[in-house]
Amino acid sequence: MSVCTFIASDFPLTEVAPVQDYPLEINIDEGAIYDGDADDNFFLHFFGEIQNYTDKKNGVYLEWRYTEGRAKQIIKYIKKALRNTTSIELWHVWLIDYYELEDRPVIHRQTISIDELTAKHIKEIDDAEIWNTPDKMYPNRPSFYCLEIKR
Repeated sequence: MSVCTFIASDFPLTEVAPVQDYPLEINIDEGAIYDGDADDNFFLHFFGEIQNYTDKKNGVYLEWRYTEGRAKQIIKYIKKALRNTTSIELWHVWLIDYYELEDRPVIHRQTISIDELTAKHIKEIDDAEIWNTPDKMYPNRPSFYCLEIKR
C-alpha cells in the first residue's frame, strides 16, 4: 500500500510524460533525490481504481516530486480539462481496495474555483498527512484529501 495523488474527472483525461529523459540521482545516505527539476519532468498515468474513491469516472495519478514549476503545469492541465467538464477533483489518498466501516477514511474536502487555484493548493494536497490519527475513537483511520476545482 502507498500514498497516491490523483486527478479525477467525468470527462476522459489524457496521460502525460516528459518530452525528454532527465537524470535521476538518489543519495540514500543523505536522503536526497535529484531529477533535474525541469517543469515538465512528471508523469500522469491512467488510474484504474478511481471508483474506490470518487463518483468521477476517469482519473490519472501523478508520478512526481513536487516543484512549484510542476505544480503550475498541473494547474494548466486542470484548466485545459475543465473545458470539457464543470469540475475536477484533486485527491491525496492511501491506496486501499476495501475497508470496514470502523476503519473507513476521514475525508477532508474543499472546493475552489479554477481562478483561485495556486501552486500552494497543489503543495498542500501533495504534502497532506494521511496517517495523522484525526479521530481519537478510531486512531487507525487514515485521512483522505479532496480539492474540488470548479470552472
